[in-house]
Amino acid sequence: MVTFFGVVNADDSVMPPSDITTDGIPIYRRRLGFGFSVVVEGRPGASRRPVGMSAFAPDPSDPTVRPDLQIQVTQPLGNGSPEVCDNSLPVIGGVPAVNPPNFEVTQTISDRLNDLGCRFLTGDGVPGSRGSADACTVFSDGVPRFVNRASTTQYCGQIARRFGFAAGDTVVTVQLRDSVGNLGPLALIIVRIVPLGA
Repeated sequence: MVTFFGVVNADDSVMPPSDITTDGIPIYRRRLGFGFSVVVEGRPGASRRPVGMSAFAPDPSDPTVRPDLQIQVTQPLGNGSPEVCDNSLPVIGGVPAVNPPNFEVTQTISDRLNDLGCRFLTGDGVPGSRGSADACTVFSDGVPRFVNRASTTQYCGQIARRFGFAAGDTVVTVQLRDSVGNLGPLALIIVRIVPLGA
């Protein structure tokens, strides 16, 4: 289950929400749609099984094959390219939207989960989760660690200019799967991009 879901500044410090909706969804207001990270942490849920470690598990012919990190956005990131995991030079594309949020088992949804998930990297630069010693969140003592002490794993997605968030509100929805395939409850945040002068 998700134990932390939020935004982390470029210096790896945790950004507090700017506001919270009446439904309890945190809102993160920023001037630019890039230059920060989206971070998801989790711990075992009712099954007591470990949280899965995969962020990228594509199969273009089987929509049931999905990563353990399942995350999507309601506005396209960058150019919204439909290519899955076009996240390396010379061509870096964006991520298509899923609006309204929907985890139906279709190839389109699975491709979009993989496209965004492949940008959540380990400290070694490959898609996947991180342990506490490799956390992408750093606190005032300079030591990297998880945001929530109950967390057992962390996923870190650095948002680059070429797949940045668009102006306005983007709902980001995530669910985590455990090592035997059980899905935890959904968690949501809103990333609100308000350019200077808007």
